[in-house]
Amino acid sequence: MSGKERRGREKGGKKPAARKKPAAASRAKGRSPSKSPTKSPTKKETAPVTLPAYGLAEDVLGGAAAKAAGSGEERIYDFAAALEAEDARRLEEAPARPQRLETWVTFGLGDETYGLPVAPVQEVLRVTGITRVPHAPRPIRGVTQVRGRVIPVVDLGLRLGLEPRTIDRASRILVVASRGHRLGLLVDRVDQVVHLDLEQAQAPPEDVVTVESDYISAVYHLEDQLILLLDVDRVLIVHEVSGAA
Repeated sequence: MSGKERRGREKGGKKPAARKKPAAASRAKGRSPSKSPTKSPTKKETAPVTLPAYGLAEDVLGGAAAKAAGSGEERIYDFAAALEAEDARRLEEAPARPQRLETWVTFGLGDETYGLPVAPVQEVLRVTGITRVPHAPRPIRGVTQVRGRVIPVVDLGLRLGLEPRTIDRASRILVVASRGHRLGLLVDRVDQVVHLDLEQAQAPPEDVVTVESDYISAVYHLEDQLILLLDVDRVLIVHEVSGAA
């Protein structure tokens, strides 16, 4: 074989040399491409709940009851106990309001409501009979018997300057003790026995109270009702009207 033929064979049979890949590419081939770090989704912040400065919701959510919320078997009892403890704490911290409770009997004359302390009121009677007494001082209506004893009956409406009262089935006699005597007060009706906080009572207006009406000791608002509180001793004192003949 001639040298020319040998060179042609070598030229035609020799495989072309493989290209070398860049070093960076070969290194990358051996490992998986690295992922770019991604930020974990941040929790969306919610605006805080704003409660009014009053009401049970604020007390429950802001007090010990919220701390007692859990998943135990007795969580209902725990929650109830926390509420009770919170109520007890608020009651202890609340400023004590002075009270002066007294029991009164309320009764009616016409459209007005009056009251007397229960202490001097001995009993309440139906009107079974009143005997007129000639020349009895005004405003005495007459006398009646109470278990064998005769007591005078004062027409309280007449004493307060109202027209003479007509006795009906609702009329009652309040038997009271005043200055060592027993007397009956004739009224249109007896309403109820109530407990009144006299710290809430108001003095009667000065332009209303006169010498003749100084028996009104106070004015009391009970729900939607106005009660005139009377002094049992003063209401039985009859002042002479100025200018009377």
